Amino acid sequence: MKPKEVPMKARFLLTAILPLLFMMALAGLSEAQGDYPTKPIQIIVGQPPGGSTDILIRALVQDAKNYLKQDIVPINKAGAAGTVGAMQVAAAKPDGYTLGGNPTAAFTIGPHLQDLSVDLVKETTPILSFAKFYGGVFVKSDSPFKSLKDLLEFAKKNSGKLTYGHPGVGTRSHLIMEMIAAHEGIKMNFVAFAGDAPEVAAILGGHVLAGGASAGTIWTSQIQAGELKFLAAEERMYLFPEIPTLAELGYPFSLPIVLFVFGPKNLPEPVLKKLEDAFSKAAENPAFKELTKKIWCTQRRIFIEKNLRSFCRQRKQEQVNSSRRQDWGENRSRRVIP
Repeated sequence: MKPKEVPMKARFLLTAILPLLFMMALAGLSEAQGDYPTKPIQIIVGQPPGGSTDILIRALVQDAKNYLKQDIVPINKAGAAGTVGAMQVAAAKPDGYTLGGNPTAAFTIGPHLQDLSVDLVKETTPILSFAKFYGGVFVKSDSPFKSLKDLLEFAKKNSGKLTYGHPGVGTRSHLIMEMIAAHEGIKMNFVAFAGDAPEVAAILGGHVLAGGASAGTIWTSQIQAGELKFLAAEERMYLFPEIPTLAELGYPFSLPIVLFVFGPKNLPEPVLKKLEDAFSKAAENPAFKELTKKIWCTQRRIFIEKNLRSFCRQRKQEQVNSSRRQDWGENRSRRVIP
């Protein structure tokens, strides 16, 4: 049987459409291979506005956009210690126009506190790790607690009466004190706040007796003004070298939290390389380096993908091991203050 001929109209449409599709494919390939970025980039910040993570990310992208020749627009998507924003990035199209900025807690601690539908380590692409946060324990300046020992002695003698604030369930400052409380066999009343700012206000207002934070944009000025008192630090502090570390006080607990920029899984290699170069150069800006010191963190430049993935997997395993050894305070009361 003789095959049917393609109608003239259909042939005309194919002749017109196929070159157009070919040109569109070439345009997409061209962008992936070198023209990126051709429009503004959004970076989803997994923490509230005004906190240490938000300030550092905004400062970093302010310089990075000069190297990329495109705007980078920060969008705050706080929730679940950064997990909400990270999951949104993981679900985005891997074209380099949706990035994330977050502490690694959402990748290492978050999965042990809630059931996630995705493995964030597997479903994202690390771009640049640029800062490591410190942590500390604070009280109001006129507090009767002169040391961490005083604070813990009060908690031992007054079970459940010590109110301890932190910037969110599952944050580093929350879990560090949970570990100390478990180690000492004492019960505290942990109070979760929606970020550092309301926690500081609660301590200054006498609504909680003590608190912890992972970085110091707000805390630094309050301590230097004599309104807050620093009792202990997770590591030796650049601005407050006289403050004893937890290890020196007999509590060798550490939950390293690294701040990094990431994108969805399967970012094209040329796009990833451009982002790595831009953010790496921005992190070397002297003004940005000085800012990291003011916010109690040290620079930590890692932009080799396998290194950051290895870091996250290692911390996840440490969390599994720690949860087996420690009582995470499941029976302790918690309130969440907006």
